[in-house]
Amino acid sequence: MDNKHLQRLVDRLHRELASAESVDDDARASLQRLVRDVEKLAGEDDSRSVEPESTADQLNRAALRFESEHPKLSMALGEVIDALGKLGI
Repeated sequence: MDNKHLQRLVDRLHRELASAESVDDDARASLQRLVRDVEKLAGEDDSRSVEPESTADQLNRAALRFESEHPKLSMALGEVIDALGKLGI
């Protein structure tokens, strides 16, 4: 697993979020912040301003929150969580 694979998963997450019409604005903004945090964590920059544990916890909560109404979005979140774990993040 490499950062390119993670970036593909993040791109998929962007697409799923864009197509999830019934996600309210607050939840959408929260997910977009999380996606930006994931992109920072996966970056080459060693000066990370994001806490990996906090981001992972937030991703897990988001995946559970959207599981019933937005299963594809929840699945995309789960794949990002798994990828971060495999990268040791």
